[in-house]
Amino acid sequence: MSGKYVIEEKLLRFAAPALYKKMVETFSRYNIHPFDIHGTVVKSEDGYEIILRFSQSFSQTVTTTVSFEQASNPDEEVVLFFEEIAEKCKTQLISDYYKMIKL
Repeated sequence: MSGKYVIEEKLLRFAAPALYKKMVETFSRYNIHPFDIHGTVVKSEDGYEIILRFSQSFSQTVTTTVSFEQASNPDEEVVLFFEEIAEKCKTQLISDYYKMIKL
């Protein structure tokens, strides 16, 4: 082996289904479809690092870390994070839409 440490991103939907469900519920209140955001996780010793990508080419990236308990039972802190990102995503999607219309 080469001794390289490989960080493996897994889809949020499969790695932490309860967290994904809460994200989808939160984003749907902002009329954002699950296909408008790409969520992945990287598992660490004390939890998951959540990586959310959005915008027209998924170039905007936001990350946070949650414990295994929060991943199984999303709490208010997780919901607030998703709401904050949903607002940013909504703003970005509107901006991308108007840029596309001007072309």
